[in-house]
Amino acid sequence: MTTQPRIGFACKWIDRPDQVNGIKPKDDAKQYNTGGTTVAWLNRQSRDVAEQKLWDLMVQNIESVNKLVKRVGEQDETLRMVRLSSDILPVYTEPSWSYFWRRADVREYCERHFSRVGNSARESRVRLSFHPGQFTVLASDNPEIVERSVEEFEYHVDMVR
Repeated sequence: MTTQPRIGFACKWIDRPDQVNGIKPKDDAKQYNTGGTTVAWLNRQSRDVAEQKLWDLMVQNIESVNKLVKRVGEQDETLRMVRLSSDILPVYTEPSWSYFWRRADVREYCERHFSRVGNSARESRVRLSFHPGQFTVLASDNPEIVERSVEEFEYHVDMVR
């Protein structure tokens, strides 16, 4: 079986060149892109507010990824590959917030909805890939950096699993 070479899209979807520097709230492309937050913002909120933000981002981001996969699936077959962003589940590996992603309700939601993403990719023949963040350095001399890098890879595996 021969495979056809594919050119893929890297993490973010834009419809026009002017969106390279940012997607406006009313741009149609916004629906295909993930949202985010920071540890600093979460730490300034009550636990309930911060957890609701993480839940809302999880729902929004997984839905955005599913829409992105479907959108890429409408492209010519040579363009049906997309690299998924590392920010789908914000602060997943951050020690002070990683407990959120281990909650049973969160894991169940992720499993159910990430499976829809996989089904969309299979149905549309879209290849998916991940690329760990820029601070992932397995060859570091610093054992703590290596440990955090392994955690980043495990995060990606958890999303795929």
